[in-house]
Amino acid sequence: MKNLKHIVLLFFSLVVLVSCGSSKPATTENKTQTITVKETVHDTIFKIEKDSSSLKALLECENGKVVIKNIVQSEPGRNLKSPKVQIVDNALRVDCEARAQELLAHYKDTEKATFQTITKTITIEVNKLTFWQQIQIWGFRIYTGLLLLLAIWVYVKSKI
Repeated sequence: MKNLKHIVLLFFSLVVLVSCGSSKPATTENKTQTITVKETVHDTIFKIEKDSSSLKALLECENGKVVIKNIVQSEPGRNLKSPKVQIVDNALRVDCEARAQELLAHYKDTEKATFQTITKTITIEVNKLTFWQQIQIWGFRIYTGLLLLLAIWVYVKSKI
């Protein structure tokens, strides 16, 4: 009789150990989108064509000094004015002035591309237990607790 009680107690103990499994945590899924900021600077080279102006003059010597007798030809350039020629103390001085140039172009262009990073956590819901299934689980836990108390009580009684 004692062997039968021990076998039944061992059987129910094994059933309790096997049936108690931990619940699985909720599964999560991560989606990532990358942010990239790209800045591009374009440099532009402005090419200004060459320009020249010319002056042709006849020189003459008067009283031991050089003087301009006659200006034969004077041509201004696109951006340069006609040269101004002066002779001061037998030194030739030529001044050639240019008009101000206006460059109406953008030489730098900034381009930005933005991609945002968003991390989404989606919880995938595992099948929930019904009310009846939860009652069965709790009932079995109570039954197992009572059975364990009974086994302890039987063990203590057999020792006395």
